[in-house]
Amino acid sequence: MHEVRSSIIRIADILRDSFNDVVITGSYVINKVFNVKVHPEGAMNEAEILSSMFRDTAVLTDDLGLLNSLGALGVARVRGSLVILVFDLHDVRPYCELMGLPCLEPWDGEALVKAIRESRDYSEAFETPYIIRLGPWLNVDDTIRGLGIRHREPTFNKNWSEPMRWGLHRLLSGARREIPKEVFIRSQDNVNIIGKGDGILVSGSAWPFVKGVMDKFNDHSLVLPLYVNPLPRDVVGIKYVIDSSDYLPRKLNVGKFMSDAVSDWYSNLVRDAVQEIFFRREGDPLMLIEWLLSKYKVSGEVSLIVIDAAYAHLVSSDGLLPSYDMLPTFFEPRDFDQIVDIVTNPLMAISAYLRSRYEYGRLIVVSNPCTLINQGEIINDIMKHSNKYLLIIIALGNKCKDSIDSLTRGGIEYKVINYDPNAPLDSLQALLSIVNSWGIAIINVLDNADKHAFKIDEEYCDNCGDCLRIGCPAIQLSKKPIIDPNRCVGCGICQLVCTRGAIMRASAIEKR
Repeated sequence: MHEVRSSIIRIADILRDSFNDVVITGSYVINKVFNVKVHPEGAMNEAEILSSMFRDTAVLTDDLGLLNSLGALGVARVRGSLVILVFDLHDVRPYCELMGLPCLEPWDGEALVKAIRESRDYSEAFETPYIIRLGPWLNVDDTIRGLGIRHREPTFNKNWSEPMRWGLHRLLSGARREIPKEVFIRSQDNVNIIGKGDGILVSGSAWPFVKGVMDKFNDHSLVLPLYVNPLPRDVVGIKYVIDSSDYLPRKLNVGKFMSDAVSDWYSNLVRDAVQEIFFRREGDPLMLIEWLLSKYKVSGEVSLIVIDAAYAHLVSSDGLLPSYDMLPTFFEPRDFDQIVDIVTNPLMAISAYLRSRYEYGRLIVVSNPCTLINQGEIINDIMKHSNKYLLIIIALGNKCKDSIDSLTRGGIEYKVINYDPNAPLDSLQALLSIVNSWGIAIINVLDNADKHAFKIDEEYCDNCGDCLRIGCPAIQLSKKPIIDPNRCVGCGICQLVCTRGAIMRASAIEKR
């Protein structure tokens, strides 16, 4: 699998070489790749203003970021171009259809450049935002280049076509758009057809899978539409669909081809992408914190555990939000993510908790420092009640360090725990003290390059399965569980949960 993080960074570079202005925002994916300082709705407002000054404007976001900005996007007016590129782990195509927005789905790097040219040029011509759906299937390497920037001085025409086109009445006109009829013609002109025979419509997100099994389609023609909303008019003659979800089969009311194989392939693709982007690297104590919270018990207390959307990495195929299903508290969680009750903005969670006067237990919130940027006023307000909740901030290096510095400048007290990824278990007692405290606690991750490798001693392992329950991608099941040293990040969770004493540092097992 290609590196998802580097592909996203490459896409941003291509955008900077194709648009006058690029606004980067998002939620749980984009926040992990970039130092995001603009919230999704604010980013869409900013992009509209830039477009109103005849600028070519792009917004790079993720699926949750798009959903959080649909209100602003629904009323946005376009004069220059306005193109929203969405890194989509779920499926935003139904929302494109709901909002009446053209949606493109490139299948490789060259198709991406084609989609950027198509959307940039015709967003301005038709005065409508365009959506480009990206995802982990898209491999964008260093050979792909942008289109070059159309240099324009920002200007503004108060009398352009529609009186008060930027005025208050646009907010009252509703979010539903009608796709310009010219876009249907453009969608017809952007179809690739490979081979002859019965037509099989292939979504851009499924194309990498199809490329690997081309020998199965000798008697068929493969149809790749760049536009997925609207679909080209002649696709009604398609007999089968290969798609990463049920969107196109439902829309066309035709059967899926190789549906199980594509579903398994795409699920694995998303799982690997999530693993790469999120918390399975050196220097991230989140799994250890989750383990502590799963063991946290206070008699008679029903605590609420909230996690920042930037830290939610379980993906549910049933919806467009990260999964936060929770088993009843009298069961041991099968996966540590199941201890989380709610995935949302941590400061808003604290504000709602205080407003509700919840009396059955504490609120424990785990936050990304980037979420706290420019939130000093809210933080000052909630700190007046710091004896009712625990806010845990994971500080990874210098990322969004300004938010931590602002706490100091504001005179806000907080505790600091230094977490050493080279000795995660030695940090356990200090972390445990945090779980039993109040106020704000900062987990300062020390910047050390080395890590400890863990190994399972087969002589002590009796296949009880405790280590498998943590969902660590480094632990694989053969005849007995084994730890892949190339995927192990040295967090030490597996050693904590092993009740047989079979998991130790590799160096310790060698001395046994």
